[in-house]
Amino acid sequence: MAAKLPETAPSPAFPGSFKYTPVEQLRSLFVGFTQGLFDAAPAGCYHWDIDEAISEIIIRDEATVKEDVVAKRPLITFTRGPLQFYSLGLDDMMNYEFNTGKKTKSVLVPGTMTLNCCSRVAIEAENVAWVVMEHLWLLRDLLLRAGLFEVGRQPQMGSPSPAGSIIADGKGDEFTCVPVSLPFQFVRTSAFTPLGQHIVQNIENTLATRFPGVRQQGPPPVGGHEVPLSIYACPPGPYYGATDAHGRTPDPGRQNDYFLPKQTHPLNPARTVHVRTVRPYRQGMRPYIARRSGQVPIPLPCVEESQT
Repeated sequence: MAAKLPETAPSPAFPGSFKYTPVEQLRSLFVGFTQGLFDAAPAGCYHWDIDEAISEIIIRDEATVKEDVVAKRPLITFTRGPLQFYSLGLDDMMNYEFNTGKKTKSVLVPGTMTLNCCSRVAIEAENVAWVVMEHLWLLRDLLLRAGLFEVGRQPQMGSPSPAGSIIADGKGDEFTCVPVSLPFQFVRTSAFTPLGQHIVQNIENTLATRFPGVRQQGPPPVGGHEVPLSIYACPPGPYYGATDAHGRTPDPGRQNDYFLPKQTHPLNPARTVHVRTVRPYRQGMRPYIARRSGQVPIPLPCVEESQT
């Protein structure tokens, strides 16, 4: 019995838009622009039709097209260049909400779309490439209104070369390809909220399990070999100087075994404070392991238990 292969239907979860599928929308935008351009051409002037049987030019998003599909007609295919996140500032942060912890980031994503204009005749490939390049520059407002931040400036038409990687079945040497490179930019804005988000919680759990050294407290030390400390001055509890029936003085700070002992303030010997390490998980220091006493440790020594 053959195993059932899982199937993915991206349409309900990721509707087609720059918000959910920006790379797909880039291709759809340039393909639609080029098809609409040649669709407006009259018959006999490279008129494009949705029916490839009667279309005078083939415009496809595929990187490789078979030779029997192209026949003697010109061909235009699309190749997307590398995309890169271009930073706009410190941490790319656009907005931060202190009440919810929501952080919004924004970047520019520049890239290049290459239109491969192919034909069996070299001059025909160059003519088609020139028409495409000029109208991409002339009608750049249509692409800007479709969602791009910048497009249509300084398009570049390359030199004719064999279309070896575009035409399949080993017929690429019979075709000439003239590439038209068009740089573009679009804005990408994303946000996340740590409160109630499973993604952030999963990342924190993974880091805590696999990389316990990253759970450090406090800023990194400025310099020197001293262990960074954090000092908390705690007010005395009620009846601090009273003794019990055995003559012992209760110490609120020592009722919980997880509290650190009190020490004299390094700058004021008249005061008694609690001292704890700021970065207990730094390299070369032993991590703090709680005892299995069934009690919940209180991280700050200033929060003490009540007394009767």
